[in-house]
Amino acid sequence: MLDIEPKKVMVCLDSQKGYEAALEFSVAEARRRECGVHLVFALPPLWVGPPGVIDYRVMDGELRKAGTDILLEAERRVGEVTGNTVSVSSEVIHGPVVPSLVDDSSNAGLVVLQHHRMHRPHHLPTMSVTNGVAARAHAPVVAVPDAWREGDSHPNVMAVGVEDAISSRKVAEAAFEQAQRTGAEVHLVRAWLFSAAFDAEVFSGEAGRVQNEQVREEVERGFAQLASRFPEVEYKSVAMHGQTSDVLVAKSELSRMLVVGRHDPVVPLGSHLGPVTRTVLNHAACPVMVVDPRP
Repeated sequence: MLDIEPKKVMVCLDSQKGYEAALEFSVAEARRRECGVHLVFALPPLWVGPPGVIDYRVMDGELRKAGTDILLEAERRVGEVTGNTVSVSSEVIHGPVVPSLVDDSSNAGLVVLQHHRMHRPHHLPTMSVTNGVAARAHAPVVAVPDAWREGDSHPNVMAVGVEDAISSRKVAEAAFEQAQRTGAEVHLVRAWLFSAAFDAEVFSGEAGRVQNEQVREEVERGFAQLASRFPEVEYKSVAMHGQTSDVLVAKSELSRMLVVGRHDPVVPLGSHLGPVTRTVLNHAACPVMVVDPRP
């Protein structure tokens, strides 16, 4: 039988946003997966203006040197933290940042990026490398908030946003697999909301508790078969009233990771994330894993 080496954790480095949290998460994840770490620094194309204004070759060389210096420093830090027990590789890639990283992700088992958590509710940036890579990568993508630290005390909960047992099967499966690596408890989270205008009146008191329990039992039944494949992983179904994005962002405050699915695209163009996943990526307090829900 062939001894196939597991795919590495790909870490996308950024000199402006920093990479400390992403690197720390990636080293811990590589240990859990018993694989290596692959460091990537993407250099975008240069627009230097009229001929003779700037020597393209000089600028390109300086940028490549800066990227190489960042990679060497990151390699050194991985070796220092792990005692050189985790294999490390690195590369500088040149081209449009998001498409280049997406292409490179075909060789990865997991893609990790660091981002700055946004605290303004419902504020959605239009230009985001993290969102662009998460929307189209060939492997699951984890977005790590820059304030996150693996060594801090976090509830050992792997929360996963689910809809139904069919459309969310692959997303929930990824959460169980990750929980199996970390020893976390899986929380299958289903948000429900009929009307922001009338729910407070219609589902107040006992009616709200009854509806919440019905939704929870529906989730429990739907994912029982999948959960039976992971007998060593503890799990529970959680139903919460509210907008899905608000519920999941609130749940991220009490989790070590949040797992969500990206939008199943109907057309090849446009965003493949969907509004809920995009909001969660920007505002969640913990690392967010984005999974392609398609078989």
